[in-house]
Amino acid sequence: MKNRFLYIYVLLLIFCSGIQAQQMLTLDSAIAITLKNNYNIMLAQNAYKTASNNYAPGEAGMLPNISLNAGLSGSNNNIDQKYSSGLEIKKSGVTTTTINPSVGLSWTLFDGTKMFIAYKQLGLLRDESMLSLKASIQDNVASVIEAYYNIVQQKELLVVEDSNLAVYKTEMEIAKRQYEIGTSSKLNYLQAEVSYNAQSSAYLRQEVAVTNAIISLNQLLELPLETTYNVRTDINIERTLKYDSLNNLAATQNPSLALAKTNMRVAENNVKETDAMRLPSLGLGVNYGLTRTQSNAGFTLFNQSNGLSGGLTLSWTLFNGSIINIQHENAELAQLSAKFQYDIASFQVNTALLENFKQYEVNLKILKMDEDNFLLAKENIFIALEQFRIGTTNIVQLQQAQQSYAQAGSQVVSDRYAAKVSETQLLQLSGELIK
Repeated sequence: MKNRFLYIYVLLLIFCSGIQAQQMLTLDSAIAITLKNNYNIMLAQNAYKTASNNYAPGEAGMLPNISLNAGLSGSNNNIDQKYSSGLEIKKSGVTTTTINPSVGLSWTLFDGTKMFIAYKQLGLLRDESMLSLKASIQDNVASVIEAYYNIVQQKELLVVEDSNLAVYKTEMEIAKRQYEIGTSSKLNYLQAEVSYNAQSSAYLRQEVAVTNAIISLNQLLELPLETTYNVRTDINIERTLKYDSLNNLAATQNPSLALAKTNMRVAENNVKETDAMRLPSLGLGVNYGLTRTQSNAGFTLFNQSNGLSGGLTLSWTLFNGSIINIQHENAELAQLSAKFQYDIASFQVNTALLENFKQYEVNLKILKMDEDNFLLAKENIFIALEQFRIGTTNIVQLQQAQQSYAQAGSQVVSDRYAAKVSETQLLQLSGELIK
């Protein structure tokens, strides 16, 4: 009997300290895997790389266009020519060959500053893609953290169920011995056995819950669903988060707010671009070419010219059916809508931050109370088992103590997970989850 109580005590210590895993998947490893494998993150990375590539002066039309051109043509004709001088040329199968290679340069020197606005716009689009990537990373990392610690939660609940099972087994063995020596009825023994069997079923169901939690994390990590591993069984909770600090960080680091702010700048740039459409455009064109023609009959048997040519082209749209005015007005409306979207995003982030922080504070208080309550429940079950063994309490009282112990243990585990989820959400809202 002494060994049995020692076994229960060891199980309780395991529950409090966590299971030491032999093959461990750490949270950092899980995050590294999702950063490498997650399809949403990879799509966002590709979009950012594309936007970065597009952020170039040439894409904005600021650089000249240089082209190499060449043409070759030939003909075979019958000629019948009469000139005023009396010269007559009449010949069949006359071949003519013309070649005209050239190098041309075209360069928009001024287009109402549209090219500079376009270049700035490309930079803003790159910034948007970067913020979208950061938001995607934070969303997926937050999901991985919650899924990882859900495995921890389910494993700790399994330890609670195992510890509870050991108590029921001890209770059943005591009741059986008391029945066999005639100090207790068979009813107590049967009741203890029924409770033990019910707890065995609960333990098996909790094993399934652990397996399902691992499958959920595998899905997030893009790993084969049947992959198995152990995780750390401790949940470290940051208990010193301050609302004012988080609120200040969210104003500058929250991806949703930063993206909405960048969208406002993009809309402002669109307004400037429509203004630039009202100004004239000046272009430079330069060409160096060679034209060579050969013929075996006719007035000109050989002709070749080469040289440099160039010029400036000025264009100014004076009226185009008020299209520019309409585009300008629409751009201003889009700018106003972007401001509204920022205000909405700011309100949503502030609301979510305050709600989550209040929940975080409550979760910490509940966790502290339930941790203290679990210590009482643990002491209570030890006393109840000993009293049941010596016959000073009945099985109903023992099972009441047992239920209180099981509920207190499960509640502490759930409280720890709830506090960790609140902490993760606060860090995500403040932009501190991934720096």
